[in-house]
Amino acid sequence: MKKSLLEVQRTFLRNARLRLVFLAAVLGAAWYFGTVDRVSGDELRLWEKVRTAQDHLFRWREDRGVAPEEGSDREKTGFIGVEWSPLTTTLGPLEAKRTAADPLWAVHALRSFRALGIGEGDNVALLSSSSFPGLVYSILAAAEHLGADVLWIHSLGASTWGANNPSLPWPVMASVLRQGGFLSRKADWYTLGGRGEMGLDLPEEGRNILEDTAAEENVPLLKASSLSGMIEAKTRLITDFAPQLTVSVGGGAAAFAGNDSEFLRGGLFFPPPEGAVPPGDGVLQRLLAAGIPVLHFLNMKEMASEAGIPYDGAPAPRFVSLRSAAVSAAGVAFFFLFLIFHRRWDRWKP
Repeated sequence: MKKSLLEVQRTFLRNARLRLVFLAAVLGAAWYFGTVDRVSGDELRLWEKVRTAQDHLFRWREDRGVAPEEGSDREKTGFIGVEWSPLTTTLGPLEAKRTAADPLWAVHALRSFRALGIGEGDNVALLSSSSFPGLVYSILAAAEHLGADVLWIHSLGASTWGANNPSLPWPVMASVLRQGGFLSRKADWYTLGGRGEMGLDLPEEGRNILEDTAAEENVPLLKASSLSGMIEAKTRLITDFAPQLTVSVGGGAAAFAGNDSEFLRGGLFFPPPEGAVPPGDGVLQRLLAAGIPVLHFLNMKEMASEAGIPYDGAPAPRFVSLRSAAVSAAGVAFFFLFLIFHRRWDRWKP
């Protein structure tokens, strides 16, 4: 029996809608897989090592009654400190500290090293701050994974939610990671951090804690009579080491000068003639002037967006380009809506 014209119209309309849904699903899948960069191979092994180290550190803290404050370390990284303590130097958002603990930074650092031609046995200098302990560990893990030779100068004072727990300052945290087999080396030098990188704005209790834990770890404190002296000392140590790259984490007093510095946004800086040296007379400016490129980590929100790392999100072994995703999603949505409201659907209504 032949179908009536009305039945044919209904079947065509129903099938057209099914095809439209199928098309939308295909476009959605293409958008998702086109904007997601899944980590695999040795990068995945590095990601898993960092995540396992975090689990080890978090469990160690729980066993000793120094677990992070309720709700502060949702992903159980172990790298989140307290809001305020005698070790605190400045303010810093909790969301940035959680973002800095994402293991994807280790993969991002590894890719950056390789893109810059850094390989096994090459010299890399690391100027780091306890304000971003998770990020510091990720960069060290990436450098060790690559086999680079690292000169490491670390500042012990920390901003809020960094390594500022009096029961777990950075030297203790680093010891736990080494004893667990997740970190192979100690820092070459410590500074107290804070004002002048000499702990001038820390209470005596805080300075004593940092000095004692540094001594227990047997890492020497780099001292100077002034901030300019600290800048000189750090610059000399690094230039004598002759690194192919200097990585800087955080905004230590000696790192750069001025609150309006270009370094506040973070990123990769090349020495002249490829790039201009930002104004100021900090260690980073001097290293650029000496021909040493600088990879600086500070503005977590902007840098995470550019790297494809979720801001204050759950750790997962994949990068997502948020800007590309937004553009692609808008394009899919526009196309989908255009087809739904196209006039020809009205012509086929029974």
